[in-house]
Amino acid sequence: MPEFASTEYWSAVQSRANDDGEFRRHAKFWTATVRFGIGAKRYRLRVDNGAVAGIERWPGGFAVDLAIDAPEADWQALLAQTPQPFYQDLYPATIHHGFDVAGDAVDYCAYYPALRRLIEIMRACNGAAEGETATVAVAERANAPRFDTAVGRYVRLAIDGTEHRIYFEEAGHGNIGLLLQHTAGADGRQWRHVLEDETLQSAFRMVAYDLPYHGKSVPPTDARWWQEEYRLTRDFLMAVPRALGDALDLERPVYMGSSIGGHLAVDLALHFPQSFRAVVGLEASAYTPGGFVDEFHHPRIGNDFKAHVMYGMMAPSSPEAFRHETAWVYSQGAPAVFKGDLYYYSVDHDVRNTAAAIDTGICSVDILNGEYDWSGTPTAGAELAAMIPGARYRTMVGLGHFPMSEHPEKFLAEIRPVLARAAKQ
Repeated sequence: MPEFASTEYWSAVQSRANDDGEFRRHAKFWTATVRFGIGAKRYRLRVDNGAVAGIERWPGGFAVDLAIDAPEADWQALLAQTPQPFYQDLYPATIHHGFDVAGDAVDYCAYYPALRRLIEIMRACNGAAEGETATVAVAERANAPRFDTAVGRYVRLAIDGTEHRIYFEEAGHGNIGLLLQHTAGADGRQWRHVLEDETLQSAFRMVAYDLPYHGKSVPPTDARWWQEEYRLTRDFLMAVPRALGDALDLERPVYMGSSIGGHLAVDLALHFPQSFRAVVGLEASAYTPGGFVDEFHHPRIGNDFKAHVMYGMMAPSSPEAFRHETAWVYSQGAPAVFKGDLYYYSVDHDVRNTAAAIDTGICSVDILNGEYDWSGTPTAGAELAAMIPGARYRTMVGLGHFPMSEHPEKFLAEIRPVLARAAKQ
C-alpha cells in the first residue's frame, strides 16, 4: 500500500480510476481541473473527457474549476478503511466536517457521481478492503420461490377533490394492517424485502404504496398539474395513508415510514391518533430545514446527482448491490418530484412546539434512526423522541437513511420486535 498522498499513491488512484467502469461512466464528457487541498498541501487532478490525465502537486498559477479543501485529519477520516458516520463520502463530509468546496455549483452537482466514486477509489488505494466495505457479497434467500409473495394493484382515491390512481403492493395474512411509506423522491420498491418477510406476513397485512406522482402512481388526469410547481404539503401527505387505509378496510393499522415517511409518522400521531394504533418513524426528526434547494431540480443537473447523494446517506458496510439499487430507484423519479417532496421534509414539517401533545396511550410512537444517516441523524431522532411523552427511541447501528432497502436483513432484525409490540397496542 503506497503512502497516502505520495506520488505512488496518486499514480495508483489514476490507474484504478481509468480502469474503473463506474467512474468512467459517471465522468463521461467531463473535462476539468480539480484542486485537492489536504491541509497545507495542494494537488492538481486533471480530467480530460472523462479520463484522469494526471494527479500531481499543485504547481500554482493555474485556473481551477473545482477546489476541495479540508484539514489533513478530515481527509484521513474520509479515506479511512472503515469510515465513521458522516464521513462515508464527500457530500456529508462537506455538511458535518471540515470540507469546503469552491467552484461552479452546477458542474459540481453534474459530476458529483464521478467524484463520489473517486473517493471510494482513493479509499481503496489507502488500504480499504473493497470486499468488506465497498463490495459486500449479496445473496437473496437461498430457497426463494420463482414468484414473490407480494401482489400489486391499483385503487382510486379522492383527495382534495382530485382522483388519484394509487399503486400498491401487499403481502401477508395477518389481522392487522401495516402501511409502509417510502422516502422522498422514491416509491414502494424500497419495501420489497420487508413484504417478503414470513414473520411479518404472519402478523400483518402489509401494504407498500406509491404516493401520487411517484413510481406507478402517475399524476391525475383531472388536474392540469403540469402548469404548477410540484410541492408536497403536510395536509396532502397525511391524507394519503388515511384514505388508503379506509379504502382497504384496515381498522386502525400500524403505520411505518422512512425520511418524509418518518416525519409523517409523527404528524399522524399528532393529528390523527385515533386512526392508527401505532406509528414507527424511521430517520425522523422534529424539523429538518435546508433541503428545499434548486440543485435538486435544475435543467443542467440530472437525476444522477440526487441518486448519488442518497448513496452517501447509506452505511458503507451495507451491501453494495442494495445501495446501488436504492440509488437506481432515485434516478427514475420524475425530475421535479424529489425537490417537491423536500418542501414537506424541510419546510412544512415542524413539530418542535407540538410533539409534546402526542398521546402515546392512544397511538404508540417508536423512532429509529440509522447510525450513518447524516440527514435524520441519531441525535435528531433521540431529541424528537424525548419531546414525546412515552415515545421510544433506538439507534440502528450499521444502517443509514434507507434501512429497509440498503440492508434488509439487518433492518428486519431491528424492526421485528418493534412491530411485534406495535401489534399488541
